[in-house]
Amino acid sequence: MAITTAPAHAGPTRILCVDDEPLILRLIARLLESPTSSVVTLSDPIEALRVFDEGAFDLVITDIRMPELDGHVLVQRIRERDPQVPVLVITGQGTVDNALQMLRTGATGMLLKPFTAEELRSEVEYTLSRAQALGEALQYRFVAPILDGVTLALAAAIEARDLETADHCRSLGVYGERVAWELGLDSTMRTTIRIGGFLHDVGKIGIADRILLKPGRLTDEEMAEMRRHTVIGADMLAVHESLAGIGTIVRHHHERWDGSGYPDRLKAREIPIGARIVAVGDAFSAMVTDRPSRRALPFDHAWEELSRHAGTQFDPEVVEVFRRVVAFDGTVLPR
Repeated sequence: MAITTAPAHAGPTRILCVDDEPLILRLIARLLESPTSSVVTLSDPIEALRVFDEGAFDLVITDIRMPELDGHVLVQRIRERDPQVPVLVITGQGTVDNALQMLRTGATGMLLKPFTAEELRSEVEYTLSRAQALGEALQYRFVAPILDGVTLALAAAIEARDLETADHCRSLGVYGERVAWELGLDSTMRTTIRIGGFLHDVGKIGIADRILLKPGRLTDEEMAEMRRHTVIGADMLAVHESLAGIGTIVRHHHERWDGSGYPDRLKAREIPIGARIVAVGDAFSAMVTDRPSRRALPFDHAWEELSRHAGTQFDPEVVEVFRRVVAFDGTVLPR
């Protein structure tokens, strides 16, 4: 299976692979080399950095445990050079701690050894397509290098814990951006809402698995802890002032129009417009998406639920605009 995700430049997809095991390097090269992709393999991570500096790569694949420079440091140095390039970690040390540390460092995805040919190709294709979709979504010209790197890392962290499906996050961003357009919001705010939708639940990476992945109902104490994800997410995005608008959406997307939401019990128009829009899109997308605990609702039932809670949970104006721009089958109507 050839790589089908097209790079932004002309020519084949360029992949840099770093591993101190020659057998792994030969295997990866044999599986990924094709008319649409070229692979450079190196066993020395320091040499890999020099080669990375000399040429543009669309993807970096690296091991964690290597002599002289381990994968954590290598990913950090690559991120310093290019905050956008996707980095796929392939390792035999698949612990939770390693996964979280690599994600914090800036890795985009992780694949465990041993792997099959299909698993490798699928993960490479997925990593490239996800990076491409996120890159297209990030249009903050004045902070692009900072914003792109942070958003790629956080989005990878969300998906690594299987908190949200990529389709749910992406559809939420599309819903929110279109509603923002119809409400007359400017291009910066529309992009803020799109990215805010994608990252709305990023704070859940700070919630313990025993609560986050609990199959049954949460206790009151557990629910209080779960609700902290809005504050955790906003704090994560407080690393740079350019992310303030996105952080506001993340913090307030569970506020309610009647003031009974969390974390700050804001009411009506006290709730930032971006958070009001994302709240409606999040609820609709969640209702019409299959989840482990329940099947998706029919679209007409989801519409009824939105309408029933307009004026109590949701901004009624946003609900009305949302109904106008999203078709009965859940697709966004063309402008």
